[in-house]
Amino acid sequence: MIFEDFLTLKGSDFKGRTLEKIWSFTDKEIEENHDFIQIVFPLNKPSQSSFHGYYLDSQDLIDQIKNNKKAVTNIIKSSKWFLSFLKRNTYWNAPYDHNQLRITRVIECLRLLVSDKEADNFYDNVLELIKTDNQVSSKTLNFWKNA
Repeated sequence: MIFEDFLTLKGSDFKGRTLEKIWSFTDKEIEENHDFIQIVFPLNKPSQSSFHGYYLDSQDLIDQIKNNKKAVTNIIKSSKWFLSFLKRNTYWNAPYDHNQLRITRVIECLRLLVSDKEADNFYDNVLELIKTDNQVSSKTLNFWKNA
């Protein structure tokens, strides 16, 4: 799988899915699929939650994506797509939910590949969603803050 091709809509992931296909997932598909988040929001470390083994394994690859305007634009678009999922579904506002790990990943990916400003913006938007009835653990809130 070639991350840059996938993120610029020129290729597919290891299952043959395009980024546009993933963006069209229903909320149920987002909730039930656990192997796309690491591809849509790649990091420079292997995932502990997925065993497909795809991650950004070199600084050259990170720089290549960071310097590709279309890839960066699509990562931002993906963060807005995922935020809209969170807005429609409140069950993740709980002491523990796997979507909280996904939130951490999105923040880390934005910080790594886009900018601190975009990462902070996503973080602030997530906090806004739970501000009136926060059920998220302080440990998770700290992960988000430090991501």
